[in-house]
Amino acid sequence: MKKILFIALWMLLRHPLWATDLFRVSGGRAAAMGRTSVCERSVWSLQNNPAGMAFLNSWHLGLYYENQWLLRETAFKAGAAIKSVPNVGCFGVSVQQFGGGQYSESRLGLAYARGFGPYLQLGLSADYLLLHWGEGYPNRGAFSISLGMQSQLTERLRAGACIFHPIPVKTATLNGDQLPVVMRFGLAFQCVDDFVVQVDVEKDRLRSGVRLSGGFEYLLLKQFSLRAGIQHNPDILSFGAAYSMRHLKVDVAAQMHQMLGASVQIGINYEFERQ
Repeated sequence: MKKILFIALWMLLRHPLWATDLFRVSGGRAAAMGRTSVCERSVWSLQNNPAGMAFLNSWHLGLYYENQWLLRETAFKAGAAIKSVPNVGCFGVSVQQFGGGQYSESRLGLAYARGFGPYLQLGLSADYLLLHWGEGYPNRGAFSISLGMQSQLTERLRAGACIFHPIPVKTATLNGDQLPVVMRFGLAFQCVDDFVVQVDVEKDRLRSGVRLSGGFEYLLLKQFSLRAGIQHNPDILSFGAAYSMRHLKVDVAAQMHQMLGASVQIGINYEFERQ
């Protein structure tokens, strides 16, 4: 109980009502690599940077669960599905939910992405966000969009950028609360064939300073990868691993927050047979 009260106080003091955390990075790979995700190309690009969907083929499904600070009340759940249509692009649908009965945040998104050669991939996501309070308090909701891009600058260097809520959007209440504009930029460098390094920079209008994150992934065996990362503002250390089978991939990760303790994550990605 003391830990729950401490977390609630920390969130109230550190974040305004519509804080950056309404955008939550999804996927076990990102969780293990310091939450670097702007340059990722996976089913979770749908929620992290829609431009990353552009190179995916066939059907992709993903499930993700995060037990933040080892508390049921701060659990985060996400699901995503992507379908690639030849010569048209990639379409996706996703859902996220954070919290429990007394407080929860939900996000439902539809996304589209397409590549224009190796040097430009663009993505767009339309989202509905809902903030639910306990009994006696009204729910708060809003529609928003997210824009993303990626570019393969060289054979080993990729850049990405995305912006969430680029147009000021008010919540469905009378007090004029607005969703924060969140801008993210990232680089991914393939040092050698089995080792990649990623860095992200994030800025929003409600948080002082910038959020920096970095991580690496090492393909130890053909089907087994090791990962680690670090994040600043707040300071978080992370690590994890992945095991790949024919069409199934399982990601696990753990994080240590400087004040709130440990969190654990697991993700499952499935790619259907390509047509």
